[in-house]
Amino acid sequence: MSGYRSEIQASAGPARRGRVGGGALLLVRVRLSDGPGVADSLTGQPAAKPDAFTDLDPRDARERAFRLLACAEHAEQQTIAADYYWKG
Repeated sequence: MSGYRSEIQASAGPARRGRVGGGALLLVRVRLSDGPGVADSLTGQPAAKPDAFTDLDPRDARERAFRLLACAEHAEQQTIAADYYWKG
């Protein structure tokens, strides 16, 4: 399933994964949701899609965060190079 969400939040927990030998590894929860006032692009009504979330191992979460930062840097460089900044 896919769909657009306007907000993203990340937090440590509450999910945990058991570890061999005892103890537990706290997971990183990533939640995608529609923020307040977001309208459905087809109907114009307030967006009502359910939140989507996943729990990630901290190493996986860190890797995805680094990739997201790299993409943001690349997008910003491309925007500056093309002079796409909105000047309104």
